[in-house]
Amino acid sequence: MIVVEAVVFLSADCVGLPAPGNLRGCNYVEFIKSRIAQATPVPNNLVGLVALALCPLVQYGSQLIVEAEYRNPNYDFSALFENVVWGNTQIFLPISLVMIGGWLIDRESTHDTLKNIMTIPVSMPKMLGAKLLLVGMLAVLLGIYSVGITLITGLTVGLSGLTAEVFFHGGTQIVLAALTTYLVCMPLILIFGQIRGAYLGGSILAFFLGYSMLFFKGGILASIYPFSAALILVGFDMSEYAGTTTSSTPLLAVIGVGIMVLWAVLLLLMSSNKKEMKSRKQANAKGKGKRAVRRKGGDSCERK
Repeated sequence: MIVVEAVVFLSADCVGLPAPGNLRGCNYVEFIKSRIAQATPVPNNLVGLVALALCPLVQYGSQLIVEAEYRNPNYDFSALFENVVWGNTQIFLPISLVMIGGWLIDRESTHDTLKNIMTIPVSMPKMLGAKLLLVGMLAVLLGIYSVGITLITGLTVGLSGLTAEVFFHGGTQIVLAALTTYLVCMPLILIFGQIRGAYLGGSILAFFLGYSMLFFKGGILASIYPFSAALILVGFDMSEYAGTTTSSTPLLAVIGVGIMVLWAVLLLLMSSNKKEMKSRKQANAKGKGKRAVRRKGGDSCERK
């Protein structure tokens, strides 16, 4: 039952509608249908669509504006797919995922719906975990969307070299890189999503962290740094892009991404303690308020 209720709230999140106060006894399927029927586009959810549509355009456009000596004369579909994998993981996906994920969590505070969700009841870790799961699904969908936009861009500008093998290999890397990048971004989503209005700052930090891949040229750091590890796990060769001087180590890449996942799990567990502390503070505040009212009532009686 709790899982179903969490899904209902996630459905409301997707379409940008406020969550209901109490869902017990409701027809969940009908509720979801009604929310989707009333759906309106949410600007923050469109960020990923716009960003990933820009990536192949920017990558191909860079070939047109650079000087002839730096231009790739054999630029084809294979090169475009590689450029998109790199651009998505370095810049566009970290910004989009942290902004969207942070907003999904932050809106419960800014829209004052968190107190309604807590009446279901759904624990804070489960609610945050469900929202993270939603962002993970969005990451995969954004990856598939990016494959489609890359294909359309290449066909539109007349690139050569499109084969079934190139499409499958490049498309698979784009989707898998979206998933591994999401795993790396999970702690940022949780941290900045729970700080009211901070998800924009979190997306800026994600940009800098992704861009910092360029500074790790070799050694252990080049493989264990989370964002470069996200690329290594999908079999991407960074030597041409980051100028790495040594071969990557998949085991270190697993450790790098694993650290971020473990960090996210710890943040989820800690969110339960935060909720309990907040509830105790509110209970203490109410108790003090009641005692103050009683004292005032007693003082007025004495004066009479």
